[in-house]
Amino acid sequence: MKENVFKKFWKFYWEDNSLISYVFFIIITYFAFKYVLFPAFLFITGLSDVVAIMTPSMEHAGFEQYYYYDYFEKLNYTADEIEHFPHSNGLNVGDVILVKEKDSYEVGDVIVFYSPYYPDKLVHRLVNVENLTTKGDNNPVSYVFDQNINEILGEAFIKLPLIGLPRYWMYLLLGI
Repeated sequence: MKENVFKKFWKFYWEDNSLISYVFFIIITYFAFKYVLFPAFLFITGLSDVVAIMTPSMEHAGFEQYYYYDYFEKLNYTADEIEHFPHSNGLNVGDVILVKEKDSYEVGDVIVFYSPYYPDKLVHRLVNVENLTTKGDNNPVSYVFDQNINEILGEAFIKLPLIGLPRYWMYLLLGI
């Protein structure tokens, strides 16, 4: 009896071409990835998150001389030190970053964090470790959500260029 129920479910899930079967497939697959496969992947790899870059706040697209280099030079960092910061060429919309927790963070690290003033995860560069302040490389100033950090998820340590574009397009088209 159990085999018969499993075979019917499997046929409905994989082979049936009805609208309800498609909807069921999408819902079950979504929950399987979100609550089983993705957490298992994070656990196995030791990552704290995988994040797609959704805004241009970390892009170096023309204003980095003023918003990035000049900002850190005013904090007494040399051009050589600034160029050796992690991801010193910025992060573009559609890039995916692998995030790993660290025991301590330094000025120049690109971190992923939550703020009570912004609903989503933020990816910005750490500009002050004593007061935990960040700033997007492409932002003219450090905003209020950069100075009120609830939780640091970790540091962006690997960038995978452009593979997050499908996620970005879903966000633009569907708002998800």
